[in-house]
Amino acid sequence: MTVCVTTNYLDPQSIYPVLDPRRTAGPGPYQYAYALAWDAIQITVQRNSPLSSCTMNVRFTTTLTEGKQIEAWNIFANNFATSVGSASLGLGSSMTITRAWGPGRSCGTGADTLVLCRQFAWPRGRTALYTFPPQDFWDFWGGCTVTFDWLSDTQGSNLWGNQTPQPTYPLVKLRDRTLMTDGAQFRVVFGGTDFVVTDPAYLTAMGFNTSSAIPLVKLPTFPADGTLLRDSDRPEVFVVYGGAKFWIPDPLTLSALGFNFGQVNVVPPGGTSKLGALPINGTLIKEQSDPKVFMVESQTLRWVRSPTVMDTRCFAWRHVRTVPDTALAALPHGADLT
Repeated sequence: MTVCVTTNYLDPQSIYPVLDPRRTAGPGPYQYAYALAWDAIQITVQRNSPLSSCTMNVRFTTTLTEGKQIEAWNIFANNFATSVGSASLGLGSSMTITRAWGPGRSCGTGADTLVLCRQFAWPRGRTALYTFPPQDFWDFWGGCTVTFDWLSDTQGSNLWGNQTPQPTYPLVKLRDRTLMTDGAQFRVVFGGTDFVVTDPAYLTAMGFNTSSAIPLVKLPTFPADGTLLRDSDRPEVFVVYGGAKFWIPDPLTLSALGFNFGQVNVVPPGGTSKLGALPINGTLIKEQSDPKVFMVESQTLRWVRSPTVMDTRCFAWRHVRTVPDTALAALPHGADLT
């Protein structure tokens, strides 16, 4: 195997964290606000099923006068492969990029990351300011349409990438046990999604103060990956991955999967019924004692036949979710990925 030897000329202080949609509640699209050192940008990440995990569609929009450019940067070549940006610079607003290095790809082609630039007044001219770590950039946003809405070039945070705290997961709008009401019924939040309170006795038993309820906020349809749930009137504990629930049969399995009972959220009676049995497309999943990794596609589980297939398709091992043994047996299986 040939290895691309590179020298990374990207300034460490310019590197900002990439946020993981798989650890954000709901199926997306996901919107992340970035307060960069000098600029404010909203990034929307949306899963794009026709794209492979080795490709990404990047879109750009702004209403600002100063020229902006987003370059698809190749570290090996120390140059950009293509770019989008302001119409005043003669640039387009959309580009599809391919991951720079991996099985079947050559050194010096494709993109490792994106570099965000501003077109300052003469004599400074175009200046690269911000970028993202290549591994996270592709692991988290590969296979997605990523839209950069450059909102401001005067309202930054004054914090450079090396001063920016790493994200805390899961990424959710409202914290657990937030109580909401629309005036007719109550809803309680766990894992970034809401559960309808069907029995008023639940609120009393769980110690909720109804006078503290906030107005109803629209939330994603299912919790972030790794959320543990139990209906208040049932003993069964479930873990949620890709919007699907998987039963954890006993305390030993709960511990073996890296959880504890203190993490179990008790939802209103029937609350877990809002979750399906099959995760959303793109979910990577395996059983506890079986090394076989499956990817969900077109409502089926497709076996990823080997580590080489994982790498060739740019699947990230860190996204593989582990569920109890036999949890996948009853789900529909499709053709193997080779």
